[in-house]
Amino acid sequence: MGCDVPPARDADGPVVLASDPMPGDVDVDRAASFRVFFDRPVLPRDVRRGRVVVRSGGRSAFLSAWFDPVERVMHVENLLPPLDPDVGYRLVVEGVRDLERRPMADAYTAPFTTGAEARGTPTPLAGWADVAPILARCAADGCHGGATPALGLDLSSGAGVEATAIGVAARQTRVGTQDDTVWSGASTLDGLARIDVVGGVGRPSRSYLLYKVIGDPHAAGSVMPPPPDDPLTADEQGRLSRWIRAGAPTL
Repeated sequence: MGCDVPPARDADGPVVLASDPMPGDVDVDRAASFRVFFDRPVLPRDVRRGRVVVRSGGRSAFLSAWFDPVERVMHVENLLPPLDPDVGYRLVVEGVRDLERRPMADAYTAPFTTGAEARGTPTPLAGWADVAPILARCAADGCHGGATPALGLDLSSGAGVEATAIGVAARQTRVGTQDDTVWSGASTLDGLARIDVVGGVGRPSRSYLLYKVIGDPHAAGSVMPPPPDDPLTADEQGRLSRWIRAGAPTL
């Protein structure tokens, strides 16, 4: 499921458009991941436990959360054994802020009832072969390739990506001054890596590369950068996000 709804810029904060499960769903897979669809990207530091719970009575599931800024979806995974069968639960999301630090106006609650099945559905991922042609476009004409790639970011090969992108701080997110040099980035994206991978698991919401390829036509009033001159399609953006989530393999 995807939600191709543009950000509501006059809203007070991020709005949940839908969830999986939806409020009132029954016979929900006990091992499935949960998804919460937002109307805009959210603050990377808010993608964590404490902002989202799955609860039955006084018991809460032990969760892990990650966010896909391309599809604007928070994925919520249960780290412990499957939920109990035929039990009522509540999925609650609250306090999440957008990139301008505006909080949700109201908590989102989706009551649901589990069924007997515990199948689980893996999140689709992408490999190097899926994204190499996309990154090659960025390396064309000597931009992010060649002997002196722009900003030192080399996307022309797997080796270049490993050396200059994975775990490397994004220059354009810096804020303040260092060595008398002004940093001109936005504070809510400050400190992000170009591609963030921890323990072999990628974090799309903390990878500045995705914000660069998504872009924002309203960038003059946004912390998002402007769209690239040769914008990627939604499918290409999605492949990059799924590749990062897979750990950004380069073989």
